[in-house]
Amino acid sequence: MPDDQQIGDDGEYQQHEYGDEQQEMHEESPEDKMRQMMHQIEEFVQDSQQPWSDPDFPADDSSLYINPVQPPEWASPNVEWKRPHEIYTGEGQPMMMKDGFSPGDVKQGELGDCWLLGAFLTLATNPELLQNLIYHDGMEFGYSVFRFFKNGRWQFVVIDTKIPYSAASKEPLYARCVDPQEFWVPLIEKAYAKLHGCFEVLNGGKMGEGMVDISGGVSEKFNLTAPETKETLENGVFWKEMKKNLKAGYLVGCAKS
Repeated sequence: MPDDQQIGDDGEYQQHEYGDEQQEMHEESPEDKMRQMMHQIEEFVQDSQQPWSDPDFPADDSSLYINPVQPPEWASPNVEWKRPHEIYTGEGQPMMMKDGFSPGDVKQGELGDCWLLGAFLTLATNPELLQNLIYHDGMEFGYSVFRFFKNGRWQFVVIDTKIPYSAASKEPLYARCVDPQEFWVPLIEKAYAKLHGCFEVLNGGKMGEGMVDISGGVSEKFNLTAPETKETLENGVFWKEMKKNLKAGYLVGCAKS
């Protein structure tokens, strides 16, 4: 949110103009701006007694598809949007994560973003790095804040907790957690979709790029069918290098190209 915007009584952003001198005096870091926005959201929710709704990424087809007027052939009809407490009706409250992160938490939905979910799986082997993505869990107020490493810098992404939902399967339409009480997978997926404009943009990609965006690290790719790699596979050098990398704390994943 630009530093000249605030949330009004209706939850929408309001624009304010400042002179150059005053704007310079009020120069804040991205983190300061995000904290200010979080405070405004929570104040709005407490005053209105309604969970926050994101005006920049609304619960409609414009957030799902590149061209909402002409969705892709694979698009599901009659998509609903539901919050975690409307999806999970079991014992206890829905939560971001229950018993820590695990690669076994991730389940793909109707979106072809296995490359991104593969990056989630890999990052889940180092829970501390995955926790770094979740800047603030504000599910009780209807929002959450995540951060991704995009275009050479960490960027904050705030979303509301409305998730595309399939009435037919009675579960989130796209990625979801194996444990229905957890929601870190669909919420991070939604934040990443907002960062790129819509969910459809995530339909196909490269795992290495996803790894960079969610870890802030550098990605290196090895083609296991390439002649130079085949040789190191046969003589065992490749696996020795992988074992050394894992021991050093590197993240290692595998994807079919």
